[in-house]
Amino acid sequence: MSTVKVMISIPQPFLKKVDQAAQEDHRSRSEFFREAARLYLHVRASQRRPMDDPQVQEAVDLMDQLARQDRPMSGWNVVRAVRDERERDGN
Repeated sequence: MSTVKVMISIPQPFLKKVDQAAQEDHRSRSEFFREAARLYLHVRASQRRPMDDPQVQEAVDLMDQLARQDRPMSGWNVVRAVRDERERDGN
């Protein structure tokens, strides 16, 4: 894996805390920031909800729309209804 150097600006007191924590963990400053970024991305990804996905929201909206329609449940083909709705929308 290739690496790229980046330049960041942080306050001096914060850098001192970073350097102290890195030293306590026997890491370089770069390793410390890489691990901090990995942890942040992991936490961020784990906090996402399925409803944050536009495709999931679209599917839920379609289900809500179909549920609001007055359709008899007996003999109603949900797969056909979804396909018909998609064809109407041009998808």
